[in-house]
Amino acid sequence: MKYGFVLILLFVSLSAFEPLENTVFICGPTGAKKYHYKENCRGLTACRHEITKVSIKQAQAYGLTLCGWED
Repeated sequence: MKYGFVLILLFVSLSAFEPLENTVFICGPTGAKKYHYKENCRGLTACRHEITKVSIKQAQAYGLTLCGWED
């Protein structure tokens, strides 16, 4: 019984974190055209704005596509 409670607590706490696969990087809050899986992606070297971490769903909602260096 005690282990069941611990497993439920563990599941709830882990589900609160966004998995790394769902996090991507974009160049700045506006004007980005691509999203990147790695913050140090070659496609971000020309970025003159702040590199921002967003969810992949949010990046796709902005109309962004995966960087060509990533696939």
